[in-house]
Amino acid sequence: MANFLFDLVSNLALLAVVMIACAVYNRFTPGPAINGTHVFAALVLAALLLDAALTFLVFADAQNRYGQFSTPAAFSVRAAAYVIAIVTAFAWHHVTRCKRAAKTAADKALVIHTSAYSQSHLPM
Repeated sequence: MANFLFDLVSNLALLAVVMIACAVYNRFTPGPAINGTHVFAALVLAALLLDAALTFLVFADAQNRYGQFSTPAAFSVRAAAYVIAIVTAFAWHHVTRCKRAAKTAADKALVIHTSAYSQSHLPM
C-alpha cells in the first residue's frame, strides 16, 4: 500500500509540475496554447510502457535481484497509480473548463449606461 501511495503522490506531483510549466509557457509564448492535461497523459502513458518493458523484460530476467519489482502484482499496482493520475488530470481539466465556461458566460452581459452613475447588465 505504501508503494501505491508513493507512486500516486509522485504522479500527482508530476501532474502539478506539468500543469504549471504549460501554464507558464502558454502565458509567455504567443501562438496556440499547449494543453497540460494532454502532455501529462502522454508522459504517463510513455512511463507506463517503459515500466511494462522493465517489469516483464528486464526485471523478469533477474528474478534474484529484482524479484519484488518483476511480479505482475507489483506492476498492476504501479499501473493503477498511473491510471488514477490520468483520470485525475482529465477530471481536473473538465472541472476547470466548466468553471471557465460559466465565468465567461456570466461576464458576457450587455452593459447599458442608464445614467452617469449606474449601469444595467443584461445577460446575453
